[in-house]
Parts: sequence; C-alpha cells; structure tokens
Amino acid sequence: MEVIDPFIEGKFQAARLWRSIILSSRGATLYPYCAYIRALSLGSLVDCLDDIRYDLSLRNFFFEGLMQHFLVLQEGRPPKSTRSRPLPLDNVEIIRRCADSITQYIKGLADSNGTAVALTHLEASNIRPDPLPIWIGRLGTLTSLRLRDGSVLGVEAASAIAEHCPSFVELTCFHCSSQTAAEDMAAFFLALRPNSLQRFEVLSRNSLGEITLSALSTHAESLRVLHLRSLLPSTIKSLHLLSECTALESLVIEREATDTSGLDVFSEAEFTQVATWISNCKALRELDFDHLRDALPILKQVLGTPEIRLERLFIQSYRSASHEVTEATWRALGQQDRLELLTIASQDGYHDGLVLAQHPELTDSICHLFNLVSLNLMQAHVSSAEIRRIATALPRLEELSFGGDLVDDSILGHLSRLPKLVLLSINAITAFTFDNLRDFAQRLDPVTNRGIKFDLLNQWHEAKLSEEEEAWLNEYLADNMNGRIAISYPNDPDELHEADFSESD
Repeated sequence: MEVIDPFIEGKFQAARLWRSIILSSRGATLYPYCAYIRALSLGSLVDCLDDIRYDLSLRNFFFEGLMQHFLVLQEGRPPKSTRSRPLPLDNVEIIRRCADSITQYIKGLADSNGTAVALTHLEASNIRPDPLPIWIGRLGTLTSLRLRDGSVLGVEAASAIAEHCPSFVELTCFHCSSQTAAEDMAAFFLALRPNSLQRFEVLSRNSLGEITLSALSTHAESLRVLHLRSLLPSTIKSLHLLSECTALESLVIEREATDTSGLDVFSEAEFTQVATWISNCKALRELDFDHLRDALPILKQVLGTPEIRLERLFIQSYRSASHEVTEATWRALGQQDRLELLTIASQDGYHDGLVLAQHPELTDSICHLFNLVSLNLMQAHVSSAEIRRIATALPRLEELSFGGDLVDDSILGHLSRLPKLVLLSINAITAFTFDNLRDFAQRLDPVTNRGIKFDLLNQWHEAKLSEEEEAWLNEYLADNMNGRIAISYPNDPDELHEADFSESD
C-alpha cells in the first residue's frame, strides 16, 4: 500500500488540471475543456506554478510535449530541466501565453459554432496592462473582473469592456497603489458606459483619491455594492463626492488602519454631506465602518432614518463621541429590528473600550433586535447580567461572541437554552467548573445545536479542567452533535513553566 502525502497529491491534481485546460486550447485534448469554463482564475494558475517551480519531476510533467511552448524562464534563459534546482520560471510571461491561448481558442470556437463564450468571470494576478484589453475583447459575455493589482486598469481595458462586454457589472481589486492609480482608475470608470457598474470593491492598500471618487459617481444610478477599504485620510474627506450614489445596498468604508494623522476628521460641512448621503441610501442593507473616526455621529442619523432597514452592521475602531450623540446612536440602533448580523468592536482603539454597563441604552437596543442571528461583542466589556438578558431576549442567535471581566457560571444555563446556537466564543474571564460545563453540554439540543463550536479563550488557570474532563466534554459534543470545545488558559503557570524549559533547550 502506497501512502501519498495529501499536499503533494493536491499539487499534482492542480498541475494535471491546468495542463489539460491549457492543452485543450491547443486542440490537443479529446474535449475542449477550456470552452466549458465559466470562471477563469489565473491566480490559481500562479499558485500552481509556484507549487511546481522547484519540483523537477512535476515541472517536467507539466511542461512536457506541446506545453513546452508555454515554458519561459527568467532572464531569457533557455529551457533546461537537468539541474538539481530548476531555473526560475517567468510566471508573468507564462500566464500571458496561457491566458492568450485560452481566450483566443474559446473566442474562435464560439464564433465558428455561432454561440456565445461561456466564460463570464475573469480573475487575474501577475499580469501586465497590455494584454488585458485583448483578452477582454474576446470575452463578450464577461460580467465580472477580479484583479490582484488594479493598477493594470486604464482607458484601454474600459474601452474594450464598453465595446465588447455589454453585461459587465462587477470590478474587484485586491490592491491598487501605483503612483498614477487614482488617475488611471478614474479614467477606467469614465471610459465605461455610464451607469453600468453595479459593484466595485478595493480590498487592501490603495492610492485612490478625489478624482477616482468623482469618476465613480458616473455610475451613481447603477452602483449597488461599494466596498472601499484602506482608504487614505484625504480620500475619506472626499466621500461627499459620492452623494449621488444612493442606490447602494451594501457599503463598506475603511480608513487605512496605521494612519494616525487625524487628517480624516470631517469638517462640519463634510460631515453633513456624508451623513446625508448615506441616509439617502434607502435600499441599504449592509453597512460597515472600520477605523472611521466619525462613525457614531454618522450612524446616529443613518440608523434613525425610517426607510433604512439594515440586515448587517459592522462598527470597528471608532472614536467615542459626546454622551448625547452616543446615547442617541445606541437608542437608534434599536429601531433596526431587521438586523441579523451585528458587530461592535474596539472603541477608541481599545479591545475593551466599550463597556456595556456604561451604556444601558445599547443593551436595551440589542435586546430589541429580535432577528439577530450573529452578535459579536468580542472586543467589548460585557457582564454576566447583560449576557443573561441578551440570551433570553434573542432566541434566534446562532453565533455569539463577547469579552469582559469575570463572568459567572450562571450564564451557561441561559446560553444552553439558545435553540440554534452553533458558535460560542467567550473572551471574558471565566472560571467554569466541569460540572457546569457538563450540564451545559447535556442541555444542548443534538439536532438544532448540531455542529456547535465552543471556545473558552480566557479560562482562569486555577479552574483548569483535567485532561480527562476536557476529553469527556469533547467526546460528548462530538458523539452527540458533531461539535467540539476548545479551552485556553492564558498565564497558566504550568504552561509558562514548560515554555521556559523548551526555550532553554
């Protein structure tokens, strides 16, 4: 019997799959596999090339025969595979050749058959700007584009979309941070058909600016999803330029996390414009504010807008506001009774900066959100009494996370009566006994609580369970409801003592 490393087996399967897809674009396979693809992930091909780059046998298999056409080594070196450490691959050029072959083939096959290209989604990384418009021009059914580096976009790519891809509606960029990214992305938005883009996301570092947001507003009537992460402070202050984008259903605004300049603080006029803009998004269902200093006063107006009925709200790393604004914001939260997911975290940059006992109106509002399925207060200070109230008031909860100081065993009884609970993470200090944990486990419903994951992240070391007790809990949860429990003991003297020994070794 041969034992195969699953990681090695996975690399081989990926290499064989990509080899078949690429060879099919050369007409060298029984079936035209590449013509069946609806989503072409060139990032996955990059991962495959990274996996095989130093595996000589797998690399030789991948580039055997007709695949030699796609083998390109760095610095123009001739193809050789006899060294113990193979010469490095030129991934960018290999990706260009493969994508060119695939898109050219499926375009030609569709034209000859009088059919449409099946491929609708293109994801790319490690590419140059030049070939992208050519590939897009061959994909008339393209609806979405996902790029690792958005700086490869420009007028040429947008013009190809406008001319050849009438159904294109989605653009996602992992990052977009070249020196001319703001201008290039603005030119891209302006070259698209006006009011055609429905979704735009930038997920990481970027240098988008005022000119970019102004150009994006040419899609104000069509834009439904807008996720702007890691924005520069100057870009945050230009958000009012999006005031015409009121058809939004999902909005994420995140300031670049490491910036401490304070330059993103709104003037009174800018604040009014931004708060009014978001309040005018009557179809808004998802709202995320991350590192947005003025999140609370904006939310005060947004949450109190009767037409807005949020289903997801995420607030993290926000600045505390006046007592009047804070109280009014938390009271307005209680009006959002369609909320299903709620996260409130890291007031003023502190993990436990939000103390629920200081804001009884917040606890009252949370207890009125009867449709809540997920409540994350992991970076808040929550007491035993507040947990008992929340667990009693919100029977639909499936996921609950909270932090705080010492909470007592009494909360376990209330938590065990949540009929749909499948994720429980407690970062508050606990000293739960085995008997009470066993009772909690035995009260759970094997059907409705099936798959439960229970994380005790801050159990007091003097209340440490024995290995046998932890094993019993895990065995019971696994056998009866396919669940598990994980218990951590920070500052456990025994574990610290063992660490000292391991370091000395």
